[in-house]
Amino acid sequence: MRAELRRPWPAVREGESLSYGGNQNWFSDENFRRCGCGVIACADALLYLRGQSELPQEEYIDYVNQLRKFFPLIPRRGIDGVRLTVGLNLCLRRGEFPVCARWGASGTKFRTRLEEQLARDLPVIAAVGPPFPRFWSAASLPLYRRTEAGGYVRSARVRAHFVAVTGLDETWMQVSSWGERLYLERGDYERYMRSQSIPLFTNLMTLTEKAF
Repeated sequence: MRAELRRPWPAVREGESLSYGGNQNWFSDENFRRCGCGVIACADALLYLRGQSELPQEEYIDYVNQLRKFFPLIPRRGIDGVRLTVGLNLCLRRGEFPVCARWGASGTKFRTRLEEQLARDLPVIAAVGPPFPRFWSAASLPLYRRTEAGGYVRSARVRAHFVAVTGLDETWMQVSSWGERLYLERGDYERYMRSQSIPLFTNLMTLTEKAF
């Protein structure tokens, strides 16, 4: 990786297995399973900032449920990046973290902002927004899994989805999604932002150190 978080990403333990971050599918609430990916990304980022690298699944679910009041989800529509940022800032202030969340990185700043954040050991949340203005379009973005041989195979296609970015190189963004280490192709992401969606919906949430 060209830039990567320095410490282990929070792992959730279920029996003998360890996830790579959280998974909204662990929850009984149907709307949260459908739309809770942004809340999961924020919860994992908060755990990373706390330095908590591993916890049991039951404890993780309790922790996320405590946070959910800061992230009201519209049924079947979830939450947009701006409101997700507001919710995360409420959590950051409540926990007295020395950082604040910021939505959006435009144009030429997109790649440098992503690299700078990871170099500072700060996680990034990336939104793959809905198609716009053609909301009815089937446009989506592929997520990949890395094989033991070092290649990449398509794992899923996503839209209206949030992931936590934990590393990147010249080609790939390493992300946490559904409790797995997956990958987004950087060029695909930027093309999707420009041609299928808009930066208001498809963009980065970054963390900035507070000035004291």
